[in-house]
Amino acid sequence: MSQNEGATAQPMPAAAVEPAAAQTTTTREAALSVLQWAKDNHLLSVSGMDESVEAEEEDVPIEPQQAFTAQKVQDVFRKRAVNLVGFNEPERKVVIFTKQKLSAGERKFMPGTLPGGFNVEYVHGGVAQVKGNPPAPHNHRPYFEKDGRYCCGSSVFPANCIGAGTLGFLARDADGKLHGVSNNHVSGACNHAQPGLPILAPGAVDVSADNCAPFTIGRHVRLLPINDGIPENVDISVNWDACCFEVADHDRVSSMQGNQYDTPEEVTYPVPGMLVEKIGRTTGHTHGQIVAQSASPVPVSYNVKEYGIQKVVFFEEVFIVVSQPHPFSKPGDSGSLVVSRDPHGVRRSVGLVFAGDPERGLSFILPLRPILDKLELSIVGNHNL
Repeated sequence: MSQNEGATAQPMPAAAVEPAAAQTTTTREAALSVLQWAKDNHLLSVSGMDESVEAEEEDVPIEPQQAFTAQKVQDVFRKRAVNLVGFNEPERKVVIFTKQKLSAGERKFMPGTLPGGFNVEYVHGGVAQVKGNPPAPHNHRPYFEKDGRYCCGSSVFPANCIGAGTLGFLARDADGKLHGVSNNHVSGACNHAQPGLPILAPGAVDVSADNCAPFTIGRHVRLLPINDGIPENVDISVNWDACCFEVADHDRVSSMQGNQYDTPEEVTYPVPGMLVEKIGRTTGHTHGQIVAQSASPVPVSYNVKEYGIQKVVFFEEVFIVVSQPHPFSKPGDSGSLVVSRDPHGVRRSVGLVFAGDPERGLSFILPLRPILDKLELSIVGNHNL
């Protein structure tokens, strides 16, 4: 439930609408105006965004408008609360993620447009979480093999911890050394992996008499940090939750994503509306659609008992994937490579799964290109197919 339940909401600021010939307002600016209005009226859920995080002043349109002034509309927001506000620039759509699901009756009178020609969509959920202790995979093993070689999309974890995440893909550095890439909170021990730490495949939680014998797939090299703290106090631009380890035996691994397709070597940026898929340790091969990019930094709650980590980390560039009726990802799928597929069947690598709201069918992904650039790696396909 949102704060100050009895307060009266102020008129929501509009997107800055200039004369048609000179209109420059972006969908992100329109989304930020919704976000600022929700903050000003204490309509954000306590479990969602931190109200202390202010949108950039120059990006927030300030002209008032009447889209959300009806009392019954305000009552819905006060009852359901806002978790997150995103935007879809190609479709000029503002996406409002609510803590509680809107009823069919409520949806009928909620505004569907904003001044400036922006559409509005309402999605249930939006609280990003990272949890340890992954569940057992359903109807498949926690790893995939091709001709005896360990495939991407399979279980990995540091050898000194009981847990499991997903090997996203293979990559090479400038010296030609082969690496495996996953999340920091998977193979980087949440900022605490020592250089040379063995990475086990499958992760120790997936070791059993029925599965393949565990082996050291590689050793930790470097990571991109996940530092907790609000944006006013820490530099959140460094937070990317990614990690790489040097592969021990090139002949023991394959760039295949499970048993479905090879890792696409072409990398493109994720775009709202894009159809995507992934292979992961827990849920295997799943499909979804990027519904929005967050308009402001996203707080992600980390509760990784395997490492004794419990904190909140903010991320600047986050895309939200929706999938129904089954979640796009669940705990244990962290680190999975997200790929797009165009109408001609061509796949491209776009991002990395790192958090989720699985009860609502939502997953949170980071764009891949910045991760590769920061780790100084090039993605690898066509390896031991």
